[in-house]
Amino acid sequence: MAYEELVQWMFNLERFGIKLGLENMAEFLARTGDPHRDFKTIHVTGTNGKGSVCAFLASVLTESGFKTGLYTSPHMVDFRERIAIDGVMIPEEDVVRIGGELRETMEAMAKDDSEKQLTFFEFTTGLAFRYFSEEKVDFAVIEVGMGGRLDATNLIAPEVTGITRIGLEHTTYLGNTLQDIAREKAGIIKEGISLVSCERNRTVLPIIENACARKGADLMLIGRDFDVVAWSPVESGSPFDYAGVHDHADLSIPLMGRHQVENVAMAVALAEELECKGFSIPEEALRRGLSRTSWRGRLDIVSKDPMMIFDGSHNPEGVETSVQTLQDQGLAPLTYVVACMSDKDSAGIIRALAPTAARMIVTQVDIGRSMKASDLFEITRGVWQGDIRAVDNTVDALQLAFDDYRGKGVCVIGSFYLVGEAMKWLDRMGSMDVLNEDA
Repeated sequence: MAYEELVQWMFNLERFGIKLGLENMAEFLARTGDPHRDFKTIHVTGTNGKGSVCAFLASVLTESGFKTGLYTSPHMVDFRERIAIDGVMIPEEDVVRIGGELRETMEAMAKDDSEKQLTFFEFTTGLAFRYFSEEKVDFAVIEVGMGGRLDATNLIAPEVTGITRIGLEHTTYLGNTLQDIAREKAGIIKEGISLVSCERNRTVLPIIENACARKGADLMLIGRDFDVVAWSPVESGSPFDYAGVHDHADLSIPLMGRHQVENVAMAVALAEELECKGFSIPEEALRRGLSRTSWRGRLDIVSKDPMMIFDGSHNPEGVETSVQTLQDQGLAPLTYVVACMSDKDSAGIIRALAPTAARMIVTQVDIGRSMKASDLFEITRGVWQGDIRAVDNTVDALQLAFDDYRGKGVCVIGSFYLVGEAMKWLDRMGSMDVLNEDA
């Protein structure tokens, strides 16, 4: 089977939906030799920022000399973005080989009992664990897919855990309140294993604190045990000073925004917890790892003339944070190209964008979960009375924005899937030649 065929087969597993629970995943891993026990792990959940935290920490561990796996989701262009070692994506041939072997295991399970049919995320998590095991990584930094307590990744025994900021998300599965969602996130906390968090919301902090107390887990909190003590935002990134177990001056990351500085502070605090457990993370490795972190599609300026920004924020809290950064950097107002998944708070996303919108072009991506452009248009019109266009095809929507934008430029936002489509479009355009060699 060719790589494209295997990936398409995996995506067809999405028809089985989302099944929160660990029994099937535990059996799947047991049948494949429990590969998740062959390496050390760090486990991170939250609503916004968890992928960035994982990327920062993985880069620091790699620079510290550890062979480091990174498992995140979703991807934007290539499935292989989800599974990487030391910044290099899993080779196509390994996806095909391991995926083919695991497919036989999965089908045997389903044949025994149809209730044991794996979902897409369960299968890909098993694939990642198997690859990391085969490649003998020292560490794997693991991002939770959804929630925490019943997420397929929650069978690992991490060295340290992390919870980023919590917001309303996946309410059908996780609950309708911040407290409900916080309880699910807190499900990754393990007996006697330290937790690091950059959550500041007093509505949910007691839930995290109580969960740590029950598990005998030390809690390291931003604003109390570590924090950003100075920050100088620039368009090319974020220089900052950090205070924690150790103080670090003049650190820098190549991502914009106060939220990313809080994310990286959490990554540094996680690294310090690993140091406390005896793992060596030299100062220079920390600096190199942070400065070299690559994390596309997060307030990613891909062109400066015209200004074009790709941002995967896909819930109101994340979009509000991105919009605030755009205002702080003097990059608004903008023409927004927006697509939303049908299970997201699209009205909340539009409300967050409205104060900085010069124009909105709403569209849809070519996956079943995407909200139709016509439906998003009606929602947008009910929230914002400005210049709105509905374009069914993402390529046409992007081209319209590029050719006829209002404000200071274009921002593609609302869905990682939309950002992925935009990246493909940009590649076809020839980003360096057609858009801007300096972007």
